Amino acid sequence: MTDQPNPGDRYVGVLLETFLEEGINRPRVRPIEVLPTNMRVEFPRSLRADNPLGTRFRADVRVAQKTNKSDGTLIGPSYLVADNHSIVREEDFQPDRLIHAVKISDRYYDYVEEYRVRPETAFDGLRDAAYRAASEEVAATSTETTSRSRNETIKHYALVRSKGVCEGCGKPAPFIAKNGKPYLEVHHIVALSGGGADSPDNVAAVCPNCHRRVEFGEDADEFNEQILERITQKETDLGDAEGLFP
Repeated sequence: MTDQPNPGDRYVGVLLETFLEEGINRPRVRPIEVLPTNMRVEFPRSLRADNPLGTRFRADVRVAQKTNKSDGTLIGPSYLVADNHSIVREEDFQPDRLIHAVKISDRYYDYVEEYRVRPETAFDGLRDAAYRAASEEVAATSTETTSRSRNETIKHYALVRSKGVCEGCGKPAPFIAKNGKPYLEVHHIVALSGGGADSPDNVAAVCPNCHRRVEFGEDADEFNEQILERITQKETDLGDAEGLFP
């Protein structure tokens, strides 16, 4: 390990990993070789959030440090800046636990463990988180049109609950998305704009065809009612959620 890296120093192909730092909600990045592990890395947010905690990358980095604007003196701890063009994910390494960051707001994340890692405890934890995050009224932002925020934890829960099978027609997802997972879309059974709750029992993971059918189909209302019945039955079979809804 280098003893005292100085501002301006550059290092090639340093091994880095994403992690969750105590007291900091969003994913961070640190070096795990060559440089001190307590140095933080300026790193693309999308790569930090879109990969499980513990994902490893190699990148060229330079040492940086903030300066006092009035006199130019160095202030605060030194940190690393990754060269975005040099970043390569270590594809032959996978963290022991696939814990994903789910963005709730600009700087706030929830964390869920991927279903396939520990099917029972991981799904139960995600379900609890989804009900805790549920809200009867979705916060609205007034612009020329009213936009409503959809809770990412609940969306993720619906996708995991589906196990890659459309909750409308019961068929497997039509294709695999770029993230390597079955592609389904999250449908609010009673639309948010119509007063529907952003809640696990009001969302369904459906294929694009069913999503269009429930919006534009001749039997849209009847089909939507069928989806509601399926989801209600699923949630009932999964167990009583009483006490989880705020």
